Amino acid sequence: MQQRYRIALLVVSSVLWLAAAPAWADGTVSFRAHILPMIKTKPELEKFLFETFKISDDGLGTRISDQAMPHLGGARTGPYAFQATWQGTEGDTPVTLIIDTDIKFFDRAGREIKNGRLKQAVSFQESFSSLEIEPPR
Repeated sequence: MQQRYRIALLVVSSVLWLAAAPAWADGTVSFRAHILPMIKTKPELEKFLFETFKISDDGLGTRISDQAMPHLGGARTGPYAFQATWQGTEGDTPVTLIIDTDIKFFDRAGREIKNGRLKQAVSFQESFSSLEIEPPR
C-alpha cells in the first residue's frame, strides 16, 4: 500500500511541476542589449562594473509565460544573472552578477497596472534596482 502512495505522490508532483514550469522558466538575454541601457542611467555604476568585472554577454532573465501575461509571453525581466570574472588585486575570481530591477507594467491605454491584474499588461518598463555578487552558479 505504501508503494502505491509513493507512486501516486510522484505522479501528482510531476504533473504539478510540469504545469508550473512554463511560468518559472528562464530565458537568455544579452548584457549589452538588455542590461547596459539600464546601467547607463547610472554612470558611476557603469564605470565600476567595467573597471571591476569582465562580464559574459550571455545571461539569464526571468521569462514571462503566455499563461501569466498573454501579451508579454516570452519577454524577459529581472532579476538577471550573468557569469563574470572579478578582476581583483589578488587575481581573478569567477562570480555571478545578479542585476535586480524594478518593473512597472502598463495596459493598452498606457496606464500603470497597480491592482495586480497583470494579464492586461501589454508593455513594461524596467529600471536598475540593485546589484548582487554571488559565487558562480
